Amino acid sequence: MTGFFKQIEDTEDIRQGDIIRKLNPNTGEVEKLGVIITADCDIAQKKASERYTWLEIVPMAVYIEGPWAQEQLRRLSEKRSNSICEYLNSQIRKRHPDLTLLTHDSVVQWLHSKSAEDILKSVTGKTSGLDQKQLRNLQGFALTVCPDEKQSSFSLLKSAWTFFDINEKNQQEAVRDAFKDSGGFQDYFVIPELPRQKGVGFVVMLRSMWTIMAPELYLTEQDARIDGHPHAYHRVGRLDDSIRFSITQKLAFLFSRIGMPTIFESACKTAAEFTAEEFFKKNEQEVRP
Repeated sequence: MTGFFKQIEDTEDIRQGDIIRKLNPNTGEVEKLGVIITADCDIAQKKASERYTWLEIVPMAVYIEGPWAQEQLRRLSEKRSNSICEYLNSQIRKRHPDLTLLTHDSVVQWLHSKSAEDILKSVTGKTSGLDQKQLRNLQGFALTVCPDEKQSSFSLLKSAWTFFDINEKNQQEAVRDAFKDSGGFQDYFVIPELPRQKGVGFVVMLRSMWTIMAPELYLTEQDARIDGHPHAYHRVGRLDDSIRFSITQKLAFLFSRIGMPTIFESACKTAAEFTAEEFFKKNEQEVRP
């Protein structure tokens, strides 16, 4: 662990990269974890008005079951939406050609009040003998767009995968690939371990940003207990400089992106395709004897 964290004295001031936590007042278990990202110069010059900014940290399992699964459900709904709408609209045209066609949003709204089976019966006019593949697809789609407070996001995702005939092997592979660097704009940062924390694997949530006033953050758990606030936020360690710099760099990169108009991005894509085509034409001509 010494390679990931710096050795510091308990009396040292709060600095960027400090790991903080808060204990649950009822169970004594860790309730919140985070890392300070306020720049050291801002802290030293008191530019932050006695306020520290920090990013939430969660165990990998919590990340997979929550934020990651939610994002996968969103992607899955987008991926399956077109084919489901096309099938439903094809059935509607056969019986009611003058009706307005369904869209992603209208199907989602319909699923909030009717079951997938009821919707298929309505658009096909059948009370039995429904296309089982289409039924399973719609049932899977319903799981991706209809939250269920009784189930975790990962449970919904796993059920949706099953309806879409995604086998166990591919499901496990998707989870294993959750933390692979795909080259996109990732909104998380993985830390193998944390000081005074059980388990292996933690995730810094780059979009989960919070602030805390300086008097509410203690240098040690012992200081918090002596002051009569055993469940207050307190420091448990400090990240090595290379790791804290990587986190702030990734954070800056994530939030510095500027979205461009679709027409501009489309023009860029066309230009790239044209350049590639011309490039290969030129090379073919040079190769010819």
